[in-house]
Amino acid sequence: MKRLLKSTGSRMLGHIGEFIRNHRGVAMAEFALMLPVLMLLTAGSFEVARYALMTQKLDRIAATLSDLIARSTIEDITEVEISNIIDSALYMAQPFDISGDNMIILTSVQGRAGEAPEILSQRVSGSITGYSSNIGDTVGGDASLPSAFPDAGSGETLADGETLIIAEIYYDYNPYLIGEIGFFGDMMLRARAYFRPRFTDTITFPASP
Repeated sequence: MKRLLKSTGSRMLGHIGEFIRNHRGVAMAEFALMLPVLMLLTAGSFEVARYALMTQKLDRIAATLSDLIARSTIEDITEVEISNIIDSALYMAQPFDISGDNMIILTSVQGRAGEAPEILSQRVSGSITGYSSNIGDTVGGDASLPSAFPDAGSGETLADGETLIIAEIYYDYNPYLIGEIGFFGDMMLRARAYFRPRFTDTITFPASP
């Protein structure tokens, strides 16, 4: 009986020792534990790169739109020309599709002596609920320029007769991956650019098609 118990105990200890020394499947178990973290890092890297590229695109689009208008050699831009300029934004945004999720605001303002600049004309393409131009939205009304433009008194941030072309872009950014699991929600991306006319004193354009 003692021999049986001793033999059985030895075999059990041997099996336990073999089990402890057996490392088969360890790598697979570690990979299974790390897989969610690796997937999150991959999705995050993709989304951060997409976000950075989208912000660069919007900055470039805003600068290009305002510059194209500022390069006009005529004071009154036609409907065909302003429509083509706005449509070019969709091509500049490729490979991203920003149609339907953007609002483009083009504004022409002119300085007045001792007063806030006047909005000469404004064209809005698209709409996003709750957002409007930071410059102002009333043609003939006062324009509010950012603090980068010094106030010479009475809100005069542009010299009398000086014209400025402003492009504003709002884009409702929707994360592809990590937004679906609750890490980041939708974000409103903004871009603005300011250019002075090159060849004319003032530039205006149609407010609507």
